[in-house]
Amino acid sequence: MAVLGVILAVIGGIGFWWWRAQQVRGAAENVIDIASKARGMVSRARFRHRAGSSVLAGVDNPGMAAATLLYSLMSLKRPLVLADEDKIDGMLETTCRMTKKDREDAMAFAAWASGQVADTSEIVRRFTPLWTSSLEQPQRQELVEMALNAAELGGAPTDAQASVVKRLSEALLARG
Repeated sequence: MAVLGVILAVIGGIGFWWWRAQQVRGAAENVIDIASKARGMVSRARFRHRAGSSVLAGVDNPGMAAATLLYSLMSLKRPLVLADEDKIDGMLETTCRMTKKDREDAMAFAAWASGQVADTSEIVRRFTPLWTSSLEQPQRQELVEMALNAAELGGAPTDAQASVVKRLSEALLARG
């Protein structure tokens, strides 16, 4: 009987230590999982930052750049509705003299890009060299007027919109 008690005690001890080892392993897996998630979040944040800065890098058409600016500028006040997009489309048609296909492409890109770029001032900064190299002074003035008109749709421009229009005006009109 004593031998049976010893065997049960040994089996119980082995079982207890096995159970404790499983608990330690589970805790270690949780720590590793949390560390992996944190590393993934950092990687995603870095990617989003890089992607956000490179979203605008592929634009080489001043009309598409203007559409992106106007769309982003208008979305500073409120989410855009179809009527707002039609107004941007009309500006691109009359002022930029873009074809229907080019306007459709520009609007699709503008809708996507304005959601990817957090600061509309960044759009002005990134596209200023494009506009200054490809637009004459009267065309630059027209772009500033388009931006002002877009900011004034639906009421007076917000402070953020006024700041962007001012920055655009300073960047394009101060350079002769």
